[in-house]
Amino acid sequence: MLQTFLRWYARGEAAAVAPFVVGSRLLDLGAGEGHVAPALTRQHGGWACSCDVGEFRRAPGPYVVYDGERLPFRDAAFDTTLILLALHHCDDAERVVDEALRVTRHRLIVTESVFRNRLDRFWLDLLDGRLNARRHGGAMNVPLGFRTPDGWRALFESRGLRLVETRWLGAWWERLVHHPALFVLEIPHAHDALHRASTWSRPFRLTAPRAWRGILRCRRGRGS
Repeated sequence: MLQTFLRWYARGEAAAVAPFVVGSRLLDLGAGEGHVAPALTRQHGGWACSCDVGEFRRAPGPYVVYDGERLPFRDAAFDTTLILLALHHCDDAERVVDEALRVTRHRLIVTESVFRNRLDRFWLDLLDGRLNARRHGGAMNVPLGFRTPDGWRALFESRGLRLVETRWLGAWWERLVHHPALFVLEIPHAHDALHRASTWSRPFRLTAPRAWRGILRCRRGRGS
C-alpha cells in the first residue's frame, strides 16, 4: 500500500518539476525509492540517475548509493539536479546543497515541506516522522530539519543562487496539513550558458553504459 502511494506521488512530483528541467542529464538526489527519475524519462526522454544514502531503490534505472558527504560524480556532470522533499532529512542541508551545486551545470530544483507557524510544524513533525518510520524498516534518516520558506530562501541566497520560480505544490486537501513549496534555482555560472542547454523534451538517445562515461569520478591515481 505504501509503495503504491509513493509511486503515485512520484508521478505528481515528476509532472510538477518537468517544465523546469533543462539539459539532457538529470540527477535525482535524495531519491528514496527512485520513482521520480523513471517517471520523468518515460514522459520526456533524457537520461537520469537516482542517488541516496542507502539502497532504498524500488524502481528501475541507474541508482547510486553514496556516503552522504561527497557525491561520486565529476564536477558539472549533470545539467539539472533535483532535491525533492529530501533536504529536511539531511543532518547538514548546506553541505548537501554545496555538493549538488558542484556536480550540476545549470539548474537546481528543490521541493520542500515548509511551515509557516507552530501548527504547521506540529503536523509536519508528526506526519513526516510516522510516514518515514514505515519506509525500509525505519532505515531512512529522519532528523526533520524543516524550515520556513524564508529559511530555505536564505540558504539558497547564501550560495549565490538565483530564484527563477517559486510556487506552492499539491492539491488543496494536501495543503491542509502539508505545504510543499517549489524552488527553481539557477546556478550563477550557468546564466550565460543556460540557453545552450538542450530542453528536457528533446530525447537523449545515449544508452546507459555510454551515459555513465564522464559522470562517475575517476578513481585512478594521478599516475594512471
